[in-house]
Amino acid sequence: MLVKPWYKQVWPWILIAIPVVTMFKAVHSIYLMNQQSPDLVVDDYYAEGKAINMNLAKYREAASRNLQASILIAANKAIVKFESNPILDAKLKLRFVHNTVAAQDFEVMAERSGENLYIAELPLTLTGKWNLLVDDPTEQWKLRATFILPQAEAIKLTY
Repeated sequence: MLVKPWYKQVWPWILIAIPVVTMFKAVHSIYLMNQQSPDLVVDDYYAEGKAINMNLAKYREAASRNLQASILIAANKAIVKFESNPILDAKLKLRFVHNTVAAQDFEVMAERSGENLYIAELPLTLTGKWNLLVDDPTEQWKLRATFILPQAEAIKLTY
């Protein structure tokens, strides 16, 4: 019986190929991780905590002014409607924050259209889950909402 040397048989090469392919795949995964930094990781937790406290003060200010509003988003328009007629500026700042992709975040100014309405043109038609922050240009108060688009009814803004 003639036995071939080990390097001429198939099974040793298959067994050697498994860890080699795994090693190449690991190197490729490390390369991909270094190319794309995560958007959800915060480097400076202390500064982020101070900013959260400032944001909470703005929400309390909105509550003390009894600001109640809703927003309707249709196609590339956003319409903010306040329940009462508090003394507000001629413009509002709308900041749309995507839940996972920071590159999709954007900010628009809504202009007053009547007593309780503000209308803004959006740069794109929104779909998926978004967070919305609404505040005045002087940033004294702030309202927020989290929603999934498309949505047919108005979205209530809270503090």
